[in-house]
Amino acid sequence: MNRALRIIFSRYGIIVIILLLVLGAIALATQREQTPLGGNNSGADNPTGDTSSEGFTEDDGLATENCEGDDCYPEEELPQEAVDRSVEFAEAWLNPNGHAASGWYDSIAPFLTTEAAEQMQGVDPISVPAKEITGESVPEGLKVGIPMDTGTLTLTMTEGSNNWTESGWLVSAIDWEQS
Repeated sequence: MNRALRIIFSRYGIIVIILLLVLGAIALATQREQTPLGGNNSGADNPTGDTSSEGFTEDDGLATENCEGDDCYPEEELPQEAVDRSVEFAEAWLNPNGHAASGWYDSIAPFLTTEAAEQMQGVDPISVPAKEITGESVPEGLKVGIPMDTGTLTLTMTEGSNNWTESGWLVSAIDWEQS
């Protein structure tokens, strides 16, 4: 027993143990690559034994045939009401009345989804990086870009309701790109 332990814990014994562990890991990784995603390699569900990717090629209703690039997905267009609502939010976001944090939050909260409003709680209006809107809003899909004096405010619009608004277009995400 003592001799066996001395061989195992010698330099050569440790090298052999590490080599066996590495080869075992490689064998397991190779076996994992050969196993289908479902993990069932028994062939019971598929008597022919060939694997199929039917579940991954079903039509999801979004892509079109011979589709390349961004043209593969239907483009939703916002109604003018949503664009107008985004501009109203941007005007309140700029804090033209000089409200303190709580007053500013109260002025923008009716334009926000409940989740976005929760994220804006405690934000200081002094952190708003712009002073004025400098151009026309540009709707693109469900987003509206609003050019400002120091960058572009991009608002993601969604239809819904919150604690202040029964139903209508609300801002679900706010993104700022410095110019």
